Amino acid sequence: MVMIISFIVSLLNIFRKLLYKFECFLLSFLPNDPISNPVSDAYRSFKVHPLPVIEPDHLPVSFDKAKAAYEAKHNKPLKPVFRHKGKVYPAKGTVCPHCGATHEYLSFNNGQKKSQIKCKVCEKTFSTVKSYSQQVVRKCPFCSKKLTLIKSRSSFDIYKCMNPKCSHYKAELKKLSKEDREKYKQNPSAFSLHYITRVFNASLDKLESIQLKIIEPSNVDLARIRNSKYVLGLALTYYVNYGLSLRKTALILYEVHDIKISHQTIANYAQAASHLLFPWMDNFKHDLNPYQCGDETYVKVLGKKAYVFFMCDVKKKIITSYRIYMKRDTFSAIDAFYSVLRKFREVPENLEFVVDGNPIYKAAQQYFQLKRVFFKVTQVIGLTNDDPVSKKHRPAKQIIERLNRTFQYSYAVKNGFNTLAGANDFMCLFTTYFNFLRNHTTLGYKPPVQLDCLKKTHNMPNEWNILLDEALDYYIESTMEF
Repeated sequence: MVMIISFIVSLLNIFRKLLYKFECFLLSFLPNDPISNPVSDAYRSFKVHPLPVIEPDHLPVSFDKAKAAYEAKHNKPLKPVFRHKGKVYPAKGTVCPHCGATHEYLSFNNGQKKSQIKCKVCEKTFSTVKSYSQQVVRKCPFCSKKLTLIKSRSSFDIYKCMNPKCSHYKAELKKLSKEDREKYKQNPSAFSLHYITRVFNASLDKLESIQLKIIEPSNVDLARIRNSKYVLGLALTYYVNYGLSLRKTALILYEVHDIKISHQTIANYAQAASHLLFPWMDNFKHDLNPYQCGDETYVKVLGKKAYVFFMCDVKKKIITSYRIYMKRDTFSAIDAFYSVLRKFREVPENLEFVVDGNPIYKAAQQYFQLKRVFFKVTQVIGLTNDDPVSKKHRPAKQIIERLNRTFQYSYAVKNGFNTLAGANDFMCLFTTYFNFLRNHTTLGYKPPVQLDCLKKTHNMPNEWNILLDEALDYYIESTMEF
């Protein structure tokens, strides 16, 4: 009976795919509506310029050399700063980052603000509030002039070259038409002609903490549920593999298998399973290929658009990144790249990402270049192979687009998610199914990751339970104290 039902469900899925293709065929005859384009003009104007030239603000010298220079300049021995009564001085333990002078030689240099400190030895100023990234000089790669901080955002700072004689600025100015030149004179802020760079304040440690805290422990203990493990696997099979809603899954379990279980209970099981699977799956040591592809697709979270950043191994079809973000910005692209990088034991020298024309990927690449992590980002723009790059990398772009369609088929019945955490829970289950359980035609009808423990059975509910056991063993080993 179970085999018959599974065959019927599979047949319905095939009909659904055929109907979707027929709808796409009919929509191809409709005229394109420019209003429906989700990309705004402001988004199109986003540009990624070359990396700036970074130099230390003041080259550090030893304390002895700074002391000798001070005594030679002033022709007198160096003494500590005289402490006036009622005046505040830097606390003990404060050290000059330029020469190593201790707090006896330091004094505040900006009155009541007490944020800038001046060293008597090397006569340099510094701030204990600013980070290293704020204490370096960034120069324009075209004119070598110092960049000016123009804006500070929550996650990044924007630096701009204000030199009117900059070669980059002159070249961009020449490209403007007569009409644009007049508009530029009236409103210069509407054009981006000067060199601009962005400095993100997210460290690699911060990215790692985000990766680890993406899913919190569940309150549901799968070892103490009322139903059997087979019922748990059966519910996950219908809900994840066949892309059914929670209510349809509960209905099939009752009408076909005579198992009475509520849709909320299935939701609790799915959440607990995703929380258990996430650490094991996300830290699984894949033998990845350095040729990766990436793209974003849309989901709804509380009625608002959220973005799934997919990354996939082109040759082995392994999903390497699957996070959902509420914003499609550079930080999301940075985190998506990092989720792939951390799965490599060592970042390969020939690592390459094939993505679309979204400029956030180039900006994310610059972030990692500043962190001394290098990889190539190839952008395939448009739907036609009008250039050699598109002709070469179009197959990789089609693979990630096919992944988007596969996910959208499973997501369609969900009608959105109530929380971002719930959306990421489903993404964890979908990725587990796609990497370990789903057979791919291009891989000889085998899953991308073949586990020896799954070769003994071809029963999908049992396979889900085997993966849950593997995840539980990983959790026990990772939390065990030696």
